[in-house]
Amino acid sequence: MSAIDELQALGFSEYEAKAYVALLQKSPVTGYELSRLSGVPRSMIYEVLGKLVARGAALSSPEADVTRYAPVPADALLDRLRHQYEEMIDQAQRQLSAIPRAGETDYVWNIVGYDNIMAHARAMIQAARVCIHVGLLPTTFPDLEASLAEASGRGVQVRVHTTARIDFPGGRVAVTPLAMDDVGQFGTPGMILVRDSEEVLISEELSAPSARASWTRSPLLVFLAEQHMRFDSYIPQIVDILGERLLTILDDQDRAILAPLLNK
Repeated sequence: MSAIDELQALGFSEYEAKAYVALLQKSPVTGYELSRLSGVPRSMIYEVLGKLVARGAALSSPEADVTRYAPVPADALLDRLRHQYEEMIDQAQRQLSAIPRAGETDYVWNIVGYDNIMAHARAMIQAARVCIHVGLLPTTFPDLEASLAEASGRGVQVRVHTTARIDFPGGRVAVTPLAMDDVGQFGTPGMILVRDSEEVLISEELSAPSARASWTRSPLLVFLAEQHMRFDSYIPQIVDILGERLLTILDDQDRAILAPLLNK
């Protein structure tokens, strides 16, 4: 995105963004000069300048026969905008928190897009108070590692279920080929995340352009997901104890799943 696009994302109109960027490139200038520099129509330039001055993005210097304009430095403007947005967010949070919550539902909600899925996962981890179970492939782990480490640092139990050894001293790591089978996506970079036995996020095909996930607070689905995750953590120890004897009591499909553990 260009500087003009970024300013528009922060609430500037297209003409305001063009005029401000032009002021940064050359100032002080008159309204007539700025119109030529920025491409803002002469019929609109003084209205646009008035808005820039009002929002604290530009300064004016009236003289006897003409008014000249200069920009507020970009760093100062962005610091002011950051402060304003933080205040707005804090106020919105207070107002929204005061609204009585509707009754909890057991709906399953869909989330589309890798970035949206990861953002939701990080929010869940940040909200954790007691325990986090997360099953994922090692390739996905780096995108959640910082959030999981932060949760561990504040005393949350973090249990990571994955398919290969990873370095995560802040939590308990269980290496088992069943970690991804829990979400029905064995061998693909999916993910399952349970937070405080209260909510679960299950994703599939995270590497696909149209990554999808489902999120719910349904007590039954959360319970089932967490129990599978808990059981998975003991699979390696069970395999170590039973060894080759385990293969004699398994059907073909289960034998194929556990074979990697026996051959490690």
